[in-house]
Amino acid sequence: MAGIGEGSSSYPCHPCDPWFFDEATMFRLVVVVLLITMAAGCRRSDPAPPHVNVESLPVIQSKAGGELILLSAGTFTMGDSAGREDETPHEVGVSAFYLDKLPVTQELYTKVMGVNPSKRKDPKCPVEKTQWTDAVRFCNKVSELEGLAPCYNLDTWECDFAADGYRLPTEAEWEYACRAGSTGKYGFGDDEKELPKYAWLKPHSLGKTQPVGQKSPNRWGLFDMHGNVWQWCNDWHSDTYYKGSPKVNPHGPTTGKMRVLRGGAWDSTPEKCRVAYRNKEFPAFTDACFGADSYGFRRAKNATPSRAVSAANPADKKPVVEKKPDPPKLPPTSGKVDLATLKGTIVFSSDRSGSMKIWTMHASGKNAKQLTKSAGADADPRFSPDGKRILYTTLRGGFPEIWLMNRDGSEPKLVTKGSQGSWAPDGKSIVFINDNQTFVRELATGKERLVIPKTWERCGVPSFSPDGKRVAVASRHLGDIRIFLLGINDKEGKETVQLETEEACCTPVWSMDGKKILYQTVNGHIHEVGIDGKSPDQLTFGADIQHDARYSPDGTMIIFCRAPNADGPWQICVQRVNGDEEFVAITKEGSNQLPDWHGEE
Repeated sequence: MAGIGEGSSSYPCHPCDPWFFDEATMFRLVVVVLLITMAAGCRRSDPAPPHVNVESLPVIQSKAGGELILLSAGTFTMGDSAGREDETPHEVGVSAFYLDKLPVTQELYTKVMGVNPSKRKDPKCPVEKTQWTDAVRFCNKVSELEGLAPCYNLDTWECDFAADGYRLPTEAEWEYACRAGSTGKYGFGDDEKELPKYAWLKPHSLGKTQPVGQKSPNRWGLFDMHGNVWQWCNDWHSDTYYKGSPKVNPHGPTTGKMRVLRGGAWDSTPEKCRVAYRNKEFPAFTDACFGADSYGFRRAKNATPSRAVSAANPADKKPVVEKKPDPPKLPPTSGKVDLATLKGTIVFSSDRSGSMKIWTMHASGKNAKQLTKSAGADADPRFSPDGKRILYTTLRGGFPEIWLMNRDGSEPKLVTKGSQGSWAPDGKSIVFINDNQTFVRELATGKERLVIPKTWERCGVPSFSPDGKRVAVASRHLGDIRIFLLGINDKEGKETVQLETEEACCTPVWSMDGKKILYQTVNGHIHEVGIDGKSPDQLTFGADIQHDARYSPDGTMIIFCRAPNADGPWQICVQRVNGDEEFVAITKEGSNQLPDWHGEE
């Protein structure tokens, strides 16, 4: 793709002047810069070479921790004429502002908030699994600790751009900072081969976030602007906003459903790491169904705030730690199910050997056996209809692949790239997720085809109906996570039915007769409902979390995993579908998840 060099852009030669824009100032700025450019050869709008000299810019230290770099006011061409429809190039001017040199780390987030939401714990890595609301709460908290005026109203989530506290950067500020004078596809130019020198991305990231500041910075000394974690911006997202946005300090639409994310992440392709690429997400998404261990952020701050608050001794203020309540203990083994009477075999994921692997055990919980021993993590095991093979997801190379092995763990082999595979009733094909879309693969021929509309970019956990004619899949293309039923040959979605549920939900599983769907809500409870939306029934209760339910081989019970909180430990439990909501915990050792139950022993 071409860069945005088709339009003119200009930057001040000394990016430390805290100019504040109005239309007249912008005009004078452009004239002055053009004169300086002609006279002194300042060519800040040229694409940056692969190895740039980092400019020495003013830096301030946040009392809470971290450094912010002062970026001067300037104009640039935002967007990409060769990019997507929502990247319409347009001239933008931004006032001077400070921006975090590095993404907010887990160490800093924990210091300020008292908790670490990240999936992969490492103090030097960027904090992840953050909602937009988490990011703005963090900004407000740091502002309060330093005696500054918080920017956000936590009742309305509106940002006061006149306040002198910390906030998220606007989308325009973020792109301006990432470009650092470049008009190419990336902050260093157009050469995609150079990207791994500046970014942790797929496949170089080894399938996870990496400590911040290890790659080369851009021209303005900002690290990890490409890759590692997506970075929240303050703006609401709109596909058409660029076509009529303000020319000076655009703050995004006044309302919307999703907030903007920029920069790409550890699991992104070079395309999604482009400087103009716009991602979006719900500001208070839940990861109960889809984990988001690639969402982080960095702070921004006005260089010339028009409103501030005074604090007698802000440095003496101690952080107010937001601690989660003590998680409830996992309820004791109880209920009317007698484990000794259970028949069949359960396959599941467990970390009892030190890392997540595939195991099997008798339905009673006895005779546990480890099946996989590869270097990467393994999960999502599913018995074939005849019980002779097991489909599972592995992260051997850091990114998900679907593998197949015999029931005893022998003869493992690669099937395809992707995850969350589930069998067709005849055992001849599978439905799975790859790049957030749903595909069916014929095992004999290797032929794959998309079975959902292309616009459904946010899908997960698909399953076949008992007759093999339909699939149920969770998707977020309409807003909250919901379950949709569609024909296996209805990739245009013309006959799609949205399952009627009271709460956002995911992980659909069909009943044996195809008349009901078992699912989990984003609040962490298991429900069952008719495919017509009738006869809804909540099957599990409690303050803990219940996930990933499957029916027993005879359909009279459900097997699922539950934990005191999202960090576990998870234990596999069983209870009757039409019982009294009492359950029995089958496992006790380690953390055990994603069970599947077959009648053969």
